[in-house]
Amino acid sequence: MIFQSIRWRILAWNFALLAATATVLLVAFYRHERQNRLQEADLKVRQFMTQTMGAMGELVPGLGGPRGAADARPPPTVRLRAGDSPAQRKLKAEQAIQLLAKEGAWCLGASVEGKEIYRSSTAPADDTLLPLCVEELRVEDENPSPGRPLVIVLSHRDQRLLIHRPPGQNFAVFGLSMADTEKYLNALAWQLTLAGLGVIVIGCSIGWVLAGRSLRPIDRIASTAEAIADGDYGRQIDTAGTENELGRLAAVLNDTFAKMNAARDRVTQFTADASHELRTPLTVILSDSQGALRHERTPEEYRTALETIKQSALRMKAISDGLLELAHGDTGAPLPQGDCDLADLADESVALLARLAQEHGAHLVAKLEGAPVKGDAGRLGRVVLNLVINAILHNEAGVTVTVTTGIEGAFACLTITDDGRGISPENLDKIFERFRRVDPMRSRHTGGAGLGLAIVKQAVEAHGGTIAVESKVGQGTTFKIKLPTAAA
Repeated sequence: MIFQSIRWRILAWNFALLAATATVLLVAFYRHERQNRLQEADLKVRQFMTQTMGAMGELVPGLGGPRGAADARPPPTVRLRAGDSPAQRKLKAEQAIQLLAKEGAWCLGASVEGKEIYRSSTAPADDTLLPLCVEELRVEDENPSPGRPLVIVLSHRDQRLLIHRPPGQNFAVFGLSMADTEKYLNALAWQLTLAGLGVIVIGCSIGWVLAGRSLRPIDRIASTAEAIADGDYGRQIDTAGTENELGRLAAVLNDTFAKMNAARDRVTQFTADASHELRTPLTVILSDSQGALRHERTPEEYRTALETIKQSALRMKAISDGLLELAHGDTGAPLPQGDCDLADLADESVALLARLAQEHGAHLVAKLEGAPVKGDAGRLGRVVLNLVINAILHNEAGVTVTVTTGIEGAFACLTITDDGRGISPENLDKIFERFRRVDPMRSRHTGGAGLGLAIVKQAVEAHGGTIAVESKVGQGTTFKIKLPTAAA
């Protein structure tokens, strides 16, 4: 699975790009050099043809110079005289060709039927050469150019050939050995191949180093994530040296890890608090039940023990109900979207709590105007009940609790105000925390579980609303809830 690594993939792409680029450039260079060599060979063959055409005319009847009689002269070292016999003229023509046959040049003459008329001593002993030239002439004769000599240039094995056929039945072939050129081109091909391989190796080595440097921040991110997964929750990704996308990724992961760590701490604290809260009533239940079973008691003592057990069980039920409601809210399940009115919910709550208010010496005042909303009427009703109950129970007798509803802009508002003891500033930001008690007069035996305001805040936010609190010690507290109206 090594090639699933990002580093190896980058190296593979780098190798492919370098190989393709080097191949294209080196092949182009090789072809350019080969073409230059072929052009040089063609020039030499043409020069050799021009210089030897006069002599070839003496050896092969019917041949003439490509540029007329002025070019069909033997070299100055070989002079033809008017009195020379045909044998002498042929001998001198052969001597002229031998003098001009340099650097592997050669020539031969033949008829179009394939009958050899003349072959220079430097011509290669290749039986396929003459049939090839005859076949090329035959193919070209299918598309003749009237009145013009036929010239064909081609390569055959290690020879460069120029076939010249003037009008008539005979033709001449001029050639040049390309053995040295082919040897040079083969050596050049190997040199270019090795150079290309060297460029690829060097380029891939540099790419490997650069890929490693580029991926080093990712390695740090992975190492930190593994350490966090192994339990080192306080670790954070070092953002030094990370820029652009990797820097943003590191920042996002740090923020995510921080939130996960905070959530883990909250869950740990929540579990510890819940265990502690449930342990107290369980201890009471076990203690009283074991005491009642240990020895005989009076009916009144049994009644007292059972009453204590009942109160502890009710407290456990309240804690369990609160935890279940919070857990249900934490899942983010969609809420029922029914039509309801905060004024109706507040009116019901005031009516239900009238007796509780009377028992605690509190005065309930309702100032209700229509405030239609969409949502879960049951959860919103519990929001009103919790806030009003808190205002009644956590203040001294004589407190006045005012419940107000109405519309403010695009929001339906619910306000619960009391003129009680108030909340100190240092505790004001903590009142919505789970299992948080800010009232020093409350205890786990006389107070609630510390979940009521957490449930209220969760329910309000689940409905897309906000809850705010203002309080002054000795002057009272105001809770204000804003929810989107049904029209919004």
